[in-house]
Amino acid sequence: MAENKNLKSTKELILDTAFSFLEEPGYSSFSMNELAAKVGVTKPAIYRHFNGKDALLDAMEDRVIDNLSFYLKDIGNEKLELVEKSLKNLIEYFIENPTHINYLIAQMSSNPNYEEKIFSKLYERKIPFVMEKMRVSGNSDYLYNFKNDIEIFVRHVFSGMTIFFFVKVQERLRLDGGLNATPENFAEKIVRLMISGIRGTTKDSDALYPEEISKERQKELIKFCKIDAKTFPEENRIFTALAKTIEKYKIPGVTVERIANELGMAKSSLYEYFDNKNQMIRTLIGKELNLLQTIVNENSVEAKNFTEYIVIVLSSELEYFMKRPSIIPICGWLLMTRENFSKENPENCENEFEFSPWESRFPDRVTAPDLGFPYKPEVLTGWIKCLPISFLVEAKGKNLTEEKRMEGFMLMINYILNGIGGK
Repeated sequence: MAENKNLKSTKELILDTAFSFLEEPGYSSFSMNELAAKVGVTKPAIYRHFNGKDALLDAMEDRVIDNLSFYLKDIGNEKLELVEKSLKNLIEYFIENPTHINYLIAQMSSNPNYEEKIFSKLYERKIPFVMEKMRVSGNSDYLYNFKNDIEIFVRHVFSGMTIFFFVKVQERLRLDGGLNATPENFAEKIVRLMISGIRGTTKDSDALYPEEISKERQKELIKFCKIDAKTFPEENRIFTALAKTIEKYKIPGVTVERIANELGMAKSSLYEYFDNKNQMIRTLIGKELNLLQTIVNENSVEAKNFTEYIVIVLSSELEYFMKRPSIIPICGWLLMTRENFSKENPENCENEFEFSPWESRFPDRVTAPDLGFPYKPEVLTGWIKCLPISFLVEAKGKNLTEEKRMEGFMLMINYILNGIGGK
C-alpha cells in the first residue's frame, strides 16, 4: 500500500482520499480540513492542486465521467457481443470501485435530472451512442430523445437501476459474510439478465419462471389493483411537511425546525409526538411503506403465477405512488442510498421487502436466474419492486401524461420478463 501511494502524485492521492468519504452510498460531505488530515498534508497543500472545493468536486466528477466514457464506448454498437462486453466491463468497474458507484448514487439521489448532465458530458467526450442520430425521431440530440422518447427513457432506467441494484447486492452480501467474494462471471450473469430478462434466464421447471399471460388478463390485473381514492387514508400532515423538507434539503439537511416551519408551528410542538428527528423520520416513512406493503400483500393473493405477481406488484406500486406523490423523492433517496434503519425498530423502512403471502410459496434459495450463487427469492423480488419506484423517481418533473406513464409501466414489465434485447 505504501509503495503504491508513493507512486501516485499528490493530486491523485487527494482525489483518491476525497472518494474515500463515499465508502457508504449515503453521501456525507467533507471539509477541506478533514480531507487534508486524511491525506496527511496541510490544507494549503490541497489548494496548491485545487483552487477550491468546487474545483475538487469537478475533478471527482471528471474522473467518474472519464471512466464511464471508456466503458460505454461500445454501447449502441450493432454487434450485441460488443454491447454485452461493454456492460460487463462497466459492472466490473463499479464492483472494483465502490466509491465511484456511490458517487453516482449520491449525485442522482440529491441532484434532479443528474442523468441529463451525464449525457451532456458524454456528448462532450464524443461517445458514439449519445451522438448517433435517432432512427425513430430523426433527432441527433440524445438528451432530447432521452427526455421525449419513453422507450429510451425506460430502457435507461431499467438498465441503470439493474446495474446499481445487483452491484450493491453482492457488495452487501460480501460485507455481511453471505459471500466470500464476488462470484465468478457475476457481471456476465447480470448482463444476461438485463438482455434476456427473467424468461430468458430461467427454465419452465424453475420456481421463478414467468408464464405467459394474455393482454386481457394483464388489463384485468391492472384494473384489480386500482385504488379507490375515497377509501385511501389521508396523508399525515407531518409526513407531508417531512416530504417537502427532504425534497428541499435531503435527509442530512432535515431538522425539526425546518419541518416545523413547513407546518407553520413551533418546533417544541413536534416533540409532543416524537422524541427526536430520527424517530420522526423512521416512524413517518415506516408507516407509509407499511401501507404500501399491505396493499401489495393483499393484491398479490390474486396472482396465479409469477408473471401475474410481477404485474400486480408493479400495478400496486404505480397506483400507490400516484396517490402519494410526496413520497416519491423520499423513496428515491432510500432506493439510491439503501439507507438502513435499525431492524429492532418496528417502523423500519426495510419492511418494503418483507414477504407477501404469495412470496411464501418460493423455496428458501433459488439458483435461476443464475447470479453465481444460491440466493433468497427476495433478492429478485426486491429488484422487481425497485424498478417502478426508480421509474417514477426519474420521471418526476418530466410531466409525463397518464398515458405515457402507463406506456412506461408496460415497457418496464416487458423488460423484467424479456430483457432489453427481448420481444
